[in-house]
Amino acid sequence: MLSKFNGGKVCSKGCYSLVLRVWRPLTVKIGALGYVRFNEGFYVYVGSALGSKAQSLEKRLRRHLSNHKKMKWHIDYLLSREGVSIEKIVVCKTTDRVECLVAKEIAKIGLHDPQLRGFGSSDCKLGCFSHIIYLGASMTVEEVVMKVLNAYNRLSLKAEILSSEDLRGDC
Repeated sequence: MLSKFNGGKVCSKGCYSLVLRVWRPLTVKIGALGYVRFNEGFYVYVGSALGSKAQSLEKRLRRHLSNHKKMKWHIDYLLSREGVSIEKIVVCKTTDRVECLVAKEIAKIGLHDPQLRGFGSSDCKLGCFSHIIYLGASMTVEEVVMKVLNAYNRLSLKAEILSSEDLRGDC
């Protein structure tokens, strides 16, 4: 399975975008952010994994897909809820810090939601509003993925699409 993603290399670094679907409106306590309302529809969460071994891109993505983890990041609180699923993952292997650039590029096509301020970006150095972007409920998964890929392309970043099945299994 990993061979599809990384040519057999177990530890890589990069930026990723989780294409999430919230199946029904939810209010979730997100750590120090407090209670956040999520509308039904698609969201894109942008993150990065620039470490090695346990902090590699594959390990980070597997962690996001796991149902058994300690709540550490804002996204953990949302992903732990029933009615939220990771539909696709867009990844870009890089050692550069491009997470904020990608989040800002995707935000250009998103719907402004003041409740999302600071989500995943509480330690952001570039002043990002949020690293989760609401895209609405009217698109298909394929349309959302194409919009995310186009955002990476506008930044001249080579990205590829994964499904959650591409990362399940042993490391």
